[in-house]
Amino acid sequence: MCPLAKCLLLLTAAYAASSQNVGKEVTFHLYTRTNPTVSQVLVADPNVIMTSTFGATVRTIITIHSEGDSFVDFNSNVVQAHLQAENVNVLTVDWRHLAKTYTGGLATINDCANAVSEFVNILRSFFSYQPSQIRIVGYGLGAYVAGVAARQINGDISHIVALDPSFHGWTHHPDRLGPDAASLVEVIHTSAGVRGYDRPLGHIDFYANGGVQQPACGSDALCSQRYSYIYYAESITAAASTDAAKFVGTACDNYQDAMKLTCSGDRNVVFGGTGTKPVTSGIYYFRTRSSAPFAQN
Repeated sequence: MCPLAKCLLLLTAAYAASSQNVGKEVTFHLYTRTNPTVSQVLVADPNVIMTSTFGATVRTIITIHSEGDSFVDFNSNVVQAHLQAENVNVLTVDWRHLAKTYTGGLATINDCANAVSEFVNILRSFFSYQPSQIRIVGYGLGAYVAGVAARQINGDISHIVALDPSFHGWTHHPDRLGPDAASLVEVIHTSAGVRGYDRPLGHIDFYANGGVQQPACGSDALCSQRYSYIYYAESITAAASTDAAKFVGTACDNYQDAMKLTCSGDRNVVFGGTGTKPVTSGIYYFRTRSSAPFAQN
């Protein structure tokens, strides 16, 4: 039997060796209130994590971008919103090398998901950090990475927020996002049937302004898809305010009614926010303003 320090050294060396290849393609950027604007670049190595600003007693938000140039704009909205609203670790997953194009990202979903699940499993094994303290926020293709990774993690992720999950290639895909991926899977649709998936995928699905086109975008589907994280970021900062409007959903009987904005059910579920939601299920729509602040209550 080896001494604890020696065993830890051997184990971390093994993890570092196993992560070398994927580490070249997937890296992690850690932001906390100690370093809110300049990230610490991490890899799946306990020694590296141990010397970082990662807080083992606070929640962690993992963000996963979509294909192309989405990394910067998506994270600039979401990271700062979370750090302004709450004391959390924000871990941004950088898989730009794999997801330069949509087809490239689609083909490497599992590679990115493996890197994310390995990182979280290290947090649990070496730092006793529980997956129940983690929320994964995935945008576009990143929503599917979130689902695949969560299914591979040793323990249940508390919450996945899927921001307009991508449409093309997912209708019959075996790794499509579903309610089984986390204790709560929350989805927002903003370019449904064009760039984003049209049918419900989670426990709770929100169709913003009917889910297809957003007011400021017209027929620009990429613009509408981006509004999924703009609305999400506003929901986070609004949660920290006592008087800010929220994105309150109206319950629908089905997703077709949500897309037609013809629902008349209860208005008792709010999209996004920082708090823990009760595990429930349903389809909802909400309307927004055409300029910020977008929420109308």
